[in-house]
Formats: sequence, structure tokens, C-alpha cells
Amino acid sequence: MKLKSWQVAVEVKTATVLLVGLGLAYLVLGIVIVTTSEASPRTLLLPVASVIFGGLVAGGLALRMPSSRFFGFAVAALFGLLHAFLLLAGAVLWFKLFSAVLAVGYIYTWVLLNSGPMRRYLLGDAA
Repeated sequence: MKLKSWQVAVEVKTATVLLVGLGLAYLVLGIVIVTTSEASPRTLLLPVASVIFGGLVAGGLALRMPSSRFFGFAVAALFGLLHAFLLLAGAVLWFKLFSAVLAVGYIYTWVLLNSGPMRRYLLGDAA
């Protein structure tokens, strides 16, 4: 499937990009933390998991798998809640702002996964 020929609603494309992009942004933050401090490489486990899970859901959405929407709800809720807690626990202002942006992004992804165009894209006339 060519990306240029992927004719779907903007909500579907936005949710797909957010699921991958938010995970990649979190991975970049993890890499910065590990390289600039004495943090353990285990710090990267959760960011790598967010990239993997977001990529799986985005791939499922691109392939029109209806079950990927429910898995996407779980991924968005889990990482949105994680970043909300990181926002509350952060001590550095830029880390709090970064966590707030990621939490809002995952919440918005949740909303997009529940939108009408997403349901029509995945379920067809049954939506």
C-alpha cells in the first residue's frame, strides 16, 4: 500500500501519526536523559515499549483491523495515565511540560479512536 494512495479521513491519519510520534518523542526524551545523566539504560524500556505498542496499533489501523481500535484504547489510556503521573511527579519544569504535552496527545488519540470517521473506516456500514 502506497502512502500517497491512502485515502482515509483526517482523524484516522492523525491517530496513526500520534500513536507513533508520541512514542518516538518519549524515546527521544529517554535517550536524552540516559546520555546526559547517570541514568540506567533500563530507563529506555518504557519509551521503547510505547514505540512498539504505538507502532502495532498504527499498523493495525492502516490494515483496517477493527481489533486494533480496542488495543489502541488500552495503549492510549495506559500511556496517557503514565504521562499524567509523570507530570505530577516531575521536578524539572521542562520535563513537566513535556509530560503534559504527551498526556494531552494520548488523550486526544483516545478521542480520535472513538470518532465516527474512525468507526466508519474500520467497521464500514456496521458503524
